[in-house]
Amino acid sequence: MPLRKPSSALPRIQEFAVYLLIVGTLTLVAMTDGLPWPTLAFCVLIAALRLAGLTLSTNAGCALLVAVAAGVPVYWFFFRSFASLNVKDFLLAVLMVFLLSARTGKDFAAVSSYCIWIMMASLFPSSGPQQWFVLAGLFAWFLVVQTLNELRRNREQIGEWAGKDGWALVRPLAGFALLMTVGVAALATGLYVLLPRNPIASMHFDFQPFRRLVGFSGSVRLGEIGQLQDDRTPAFRVKFLQGTPPSAVRWRGVALGDFNGSVWTNSAETWTESPQQGKITIASDEQRRKPGERLFYEVQTLASMDRVLFSVGVPEYVYLPQGRLRLNSEGALRQIALDSSLPLYSLSGWTGQSESHPVSSDATATLSEERRQRYTRLLYLHPRIRELAQDVVGAGVQPYEIALRIEDHLRSSYGYSLDPKIGAHEPLMDFLFVTRAGHCEYFASAMAVMLRTMRIPARVVTGFYSTLPEPVNGWHVIRSSSAHSWVEVWIEGRGWVVFDPTPAGSTQPKLSAAMQWFVRMQDRFVVMSEEWMGGAAGLKRPALPKLDVDWRWLWGLLPLGLAWGAWRYWPAKRDARHEATHLYHKYLRAAKAKRAPGQTARELGVSEIVFAYERARFARDTAALGTLKRLVTEFVEKRV
Repeated sequence: MPLRKPSSALPRIQEFAVYLLIVGTLTLVAMTDGLPWPTLAFCVLIAALRLAGLTLSTNAGCALLVAVAAGVPVYWFFFRSFASLNVKDFLLAVLMVFLLSARTGKDFAAVSSYCIWIMMASLFPSSGPQQWFVLAGLFAWFLVVQTLNELRRNREQIGEWAGKDGWALVRPLAGFALLMTVGVAALATGLYVLLPRNPIASMHFDFQPFRRLVGFSGSVRLGEIGQLQDDRTPAFRVKFLQGTPPSAVRWRGVALGDFNGSVWTNSAETWTESPQQGKITIASDEQRRKPGERLFYEVQTLASMDRVLFSVGVPEYVYLPQGRLRLNSEGALRQIALDSSLPLYSLSGWTGQSESHPVSSDATATLSEERRQRYTRLLYLHPRIRELAQDVVGAGVQPYEIALRIEDHLRSSYGYSLDPKIGAHEPLMDFLFVTRAGHCEYFASAMAVMLRTMRIPARVVTGFYSTLPEPVNGWHVIRSSSAHSWVEVWIEGRGWVVFDPTPAGSTQPKLSAAMQWFVRMQDRFVVMSEEWMGGAAGLKRPALPKLDVDWRWLWGLLPLGLAWGAWRYWPAKRDARHEATHLYHKYLRAAKAKRAPGQTARELGVSEIVFAYERARFARDTAALGTLKRLVTEFVEKRV
């Protein structure tokens, strides 16, 4: 039977499979840590050049790698404020350079192996089960890619290929991929349920610089939260233990008082740390004596958010089982802890107010002249914004009425958009006079700035605001898509009053019925997995039993064990007799002959091979051994 020539389709199949693995790697990184547009643009450019037929030599690839490495300090000193990149972005750049330099099957095998390392690194800040199951599917595909790598390696080494031709591999390969996917998915499900969700956190390593901030951070740059509206990453889950929560809940995170025209920060915030642990009282006696309903709820944080504790209404009590509590002058609550576990806490807040604009501050709160100047300061203001505020408000009204008119004007005269195409030079000017559409950050910033033009203290607050999702075992899962910004205005005699100029209903993500069902199923899985594994804080985490045994005495037996293993399994050099026996058995297998126990070679059959075997085996004739090798090789080749 003549041997078939090797098909040129096998390398193309292998390379296409590696491309799919790279796309999956980029998708997983985007799901866990985000994928900045410079990284995505670089990856798309390199992939397009590769698909167009451009490849780099080894020297050129090394030079490009050196250029990427040299670009790290350049980015750090000059372009860090332009684009937010981290270690994984540079790892992806290295991956694409490897792809552009790959030529042989071994090169593409190295690229696929590098993809696995990037995938594992991207799951250090794991924020939900979906990433782990995507990794399971990609790992199954990686096994398929490695199979193709091995086939291509054999094809490149063997001059005459007797295996299946290129596209004839698709059907068995598809079955293998399906089998691997089912097997790996079953294994991943079992491990996810039985083992801790984040083993990195259980080893008490602190990878905070690589953790993703869901919804907000210590500063707000206009345009950031709008990019998170489609992000359904679970941020935290909450269970109400006492009181009746409203249909829509506003979870207050941090308040920001300094604005430079495009970024809100807190440059002069002061923090006070509670000296006690456990239950901590943060409201005055007067506030705690006020009549009205209280909400008491428990929160388990599911994603890193600067260790912020979220409050509803006016917080009065906080219970922290771990760490200490810090409170700043803007009313933000944070947990301070030595380990890397995410905050777990309970909080009681006063919600006994029926107004559409509730207060968010203690009844005894006051505003000093220094803080009043801070909350009315404007580093830069275009004259048209001041004129717009005066036209909207008119004259002869009180601060509360002024806030109401500005809020109503923004709600009724501007549209809500997640992609308003607003410029970065003067974003508020573009929002108010050009696009007249934006998301919550622009509405909140515009109202706060317009109030400050009239010397009314105002600040922007970031947090979460949404209707409560369907509970799962009493838990409500709040997602990053509910991230929101609003305004707090200082009204004498009342304190900080909440205003929300964003058009009503626009903050809720619009989901199809199928997507709503998927999100509910995902919430159920998140709650189930957190119940099994004790949540992000590490409570109830199953601990493996530890044997209290002194293993040091085993080190003395280790050399003896290594010596015995070397003596027992070290391959012995074959002498002429063993080599002759090995060749004769190879001849019998090729001839498909069965030799009965005790049967001699001549009883089985007389041939030239048998005579050469006897001379080499019993007379230890080296010339006969060479003849036997030649005869057996010729016989085997004829039978193939």
